[in-house]
Order: sequence, then C-alpha cells, then structure tokens
Amino acid sequence: MKSLYKHLSSTHEFGEELDLTKKPILRSSSIFPVIKNNNFSSRILFLGYWLIKRNIPEVSLVITLRNKNGKILCRKLKTINSVQSFSINLDSLLNELKHTGDFFGSIETEFHTTRDMVFPYPALVLEYFNKFFDTFVHTIGRVYNDIEDLADNEEYKVSETGFDIYANDDLSSFFAFVNGPISNSDGLIEYEITNFESKKFFGSFNLGKINPFETKFIEFKDYIPDLFTMLGQKSGAISLKHNFEGFYPRLLVGNFQTSFPSVSFTHSYYDCTKCISNSDYWNRIDNRYYDSSIYVPLFFNDNKYTDLIIYPNFSPSDFDLQIDLYDKHGKIFYDNTNFISIKSKDSKLSKIEFKKLIEKNNLIDVGITSAHIIAHFKDKKIPTRLKFGLNVGMSGYESKLPCNICFNSKLGNPNIDEKPGSFHWSPIFTNSKSVVTIANFSPLKEYVQSANLIFNFYHKQDSSFITREKNLQPKEEYRITIDDELKSFLHDDVGWVTIKSDNPNMEGYYFNFHSSGSVGGDHFF
Repeated sequence: MKSLYKHLSSTHEFGEELDLTKKPILRSSSIFPVIKNNNFSSRILFLGYWLIKRNIPEVSLVITLRNKNGKILCRKLKTINSVQSFSINLDSLLNELKHTGDFFGSIETEFHTTRDMVFPYPALVLEYFNKFFDTFVHTIGRVYNDIEDLADNEEYKVSETGFDIYANDDLSSFFAFVNGPISNSDGLIEYEITNFESKKFFGSFNLGKINPFETKFIEFKDYIPDLFTMLGQKSGAISLKHNFEGFYPRLLVGNFQTSFPSVSFTHSYYDCTKCISNSDYWNRIDNRYYDSSIYVPLFFNDNKYTDLIIYPNFSPSDFDLQIDLYDKHGKIFYDNTNFISIKSKDSKLSKIEFKKLIEKNNLIDVGITSAHIIAHFKDKKIPTRLKFGLNVGMSGYESKLPCNICFNSKLGNPNIDEKPGSFHWSPIFTNSKSVVTIANFSPLKEYVQSANLIFNFYHKQDSSFITREKNLQPKEEYRITIDDELKSFLHDDVGWVTIKSDNPNMEGYYFNFHSSGSVGGDHFF
C-alpha cells in the first residue's frame, strides 16, 4: 500500500508538491479474471479518454488473452486515436481462436504512449453479463511496471477487505485474481470474518502452487467449512491477509446466486486497522471543512432500497456519523449530527438502511434522492482512508444480490477548492434502465458554489457526440437516463458520457437496473 500523501504527489493532484523523482507513466495496465459459460460472459469497456484528459493524440493497446494456467492464447494490437466507446469482448476473442464451450482465464491490457499518462492503471470497466443481469467494476489488479513501481505500492503490507460476503443455499461468496510474473510456491490466506452481530472468526487456508499469470477463483465455502454457521444466513465481511507478490493485489470480490444464475461483484480495499503511522492520518485540518464527507444517491421506488455499509477497516479512531437527506433540488429534509457513533476498538460491522430511515421519519413521499454522509472524528484523528459500501438493490425479484460499491469518503482538503474545475466520465447502458447520478456536494461547511456542467455522449461507431448542458446549485443532484435521442444515438449498445464542470466538487455513480431485480453499480471516473 502506498500512503495517501505519496499517492497525491505521484498522481499530480492539484496543489500538491510534485515528486521530482517519479518516472513518467508510459505504460498503464490492468489484468482481469474473465469467464464464459452457459449463463454469462465477460467484456471490458473503456472510453478513449486520454485524448481529452491528457491531450495525448494516440495510445497503443496490447491485449493478451491467457487461459487459467497463465498460457498465452493470443495477443492483439490496437491503436486508440479517437474519442469513442470501445470494448474488448471475450466472446469475440474466443471465436477468433475457434474455442467452443466454457472458458476461464484472464485478459491483460497494456496501454503505451510517448507522453506521461500519470496513472499506471487505466480507467476500464470489467463487466460480467447476459440479457437478464450485469455487474461491473473499474480496474482492479495490474502487473507492476518496474521495481520502483513495486516498491512504491508495497511500501506497507496490508490485508484486503471492505466487501460483503454471503453463505447460504443460494448465495456463495468468492475472491478472484490473476497472479503476476512471479511463481508462488504456496498461496497462503489468513482470514478474519466479522458477522452481522460483529462476532469474529479467524483461520487460514492454502491455495497451493500458483503459476505465473495463473487465474484463481476461490469460493470461500470450499475453504471455510463452517462459513454458513459463522454468518448465520446474513451478510458479513472478511479481511484477507495474503502472501502474493509481484502484482497489485486489488481483488475481484463478490457473490454468486444459484437460483438466478448471476454474479454481483466489486473490488477489495486496504484493511487499515493496523495503519497507525503519521502518514495514515490527515494533517491538513481546516475548521472551514468537515473532516470527511461523501454524497450517495438514494433509490426507493419500484421496491428499490439503498443501504450504507460501514466496515471495520479504518485506522484506529473514533467518529460520529452525520446523515443529511436532500431532494433533487438540494432542499434538506432531515439532518442528524450524531446518527451513529463508531469506535474502532468495537470493530463493528454496521448497516444504515435508508428506506427504513425515511419511513420512520415520514419522508417517503417528499422525493428524497441524496444523502450527505459526514464524519466528525474525535480529537481530530482523521484517517486518510475511510471506505464504505453502497448497496442498491430491488426486493421481491429473481435477483437477490444488490450492487456493493466500494467508495472512499472525501477529506476536507482546501487544495481542491482552488482547482478551476473537474472532468469525469461514466459508461451508460441502453439494454436496461441505466442511471448516471451527478451531485454538487463538498466537504466545505458553508458551501454555496454552483456548477455549470457540459455533458458529451459518445458511442462506438465513430467520434461524433451529443452535447447537453446543466446547472447544478449546491446540494442539488441530477440523473441522466436513456431517452429516445440517446437510445437512437447509442444504437442499443454501451456508450459513455463525459462531464466537464467549472466546479471541482462533482461526485457521481452509475447504475444499471434490470427487470430481473439485478442492479449493477459503481462510482464514476
């Protein structure tokens, strides 16, 4: 794990002192576990964003398909020289190889340029899908560029955590990864499980030898025989300490459903419970700002629900969580400065069920669409990383799994407000009910800045686009859905929307709602 301060410096964050020893990033890569079977397949989605964000006119992409044992099956070279929607389809690659039947392996992407891309990981989306469901997550693992890259990211060895697990007759949890170039003589996992009564269970298991670039898909029930009993038919959380080396070990994590053959996944995150150095706490305290805060969208209609999961994964500290609820126009209907108190020594797994909250306070009919989650830390001991889970689901449908978005709360950083604006982008889907949410929230306590937004919509046919504009007042939210013009322009396929703003404080997420009750979701780039 790299410290947040070093991350801000190395990624050229606005107002940060640049690391003069940092190499330019000329290779940006990712590596994903991919599956094709009778129930679903896989693809990787991306926008040619480098041409807009970095003014890089051309990017070379090397695509490598490997089988589960790490053997290279094919390599392809593609030039990205236009801003449009792109996809890497596992089905297409297998058809070229005349492969039939099931497949389990990996796709690695390597983007190369002669200009600094700043980030060593590209903005890609992994999707598992069929016509009844999809689930997606942004770039997870990658193979390091060089020894310096490895040393920076393995400065601190921490476990991976921050996601929901289930274990019953219908739902089964997993983690997956693609090994790097270094053979592992015996993969070792030490785990700590927290159930919803906050009881702890500890253990370990071995994975055996892991070959270079081998893909591993591990169902916890196969290695933790008492998992059903531990969880007690409810969701829980798990922290995984591993001995993996030579690659960035951000894990693909999630759950399978048997009765409705489908998957819901997200990515793991650092377990910071043992991170207690000075660099693990925020040292730029400014009383004009909340310690840490984040906007989340809320969904309640058509049997939808929205839950916030608070995992016991942050650096030792105590805080009170404030909840403010708004309608789409930015009008506040509920505020509670001490909604819940969190103490790291309690190591509790907590859930905030927003539907129950608005029903209890007779707010079901006033149009609540947003929550502002604000953390007030005791003794100003503010962890640099505070991760939550956002679960949006639909009750009473075939699909029983909500999305489980891993996202970080925003620190009260005065440097951000000196930025002239912001640029974000998100996929948008036409095969179901796609929703992209954008909101104007900030950690600044007395926040009054509006935002002028320019939306450009891109499709896969060429670099043409549709432009729209919107003004957002403070605490106001806007939702993009598919209308007739967009559906015609996107040709019933995946497109992208870019969001350029004269305000640096834009936050947002994207979702895909299916008639089966399946919900895919993630935060935007």
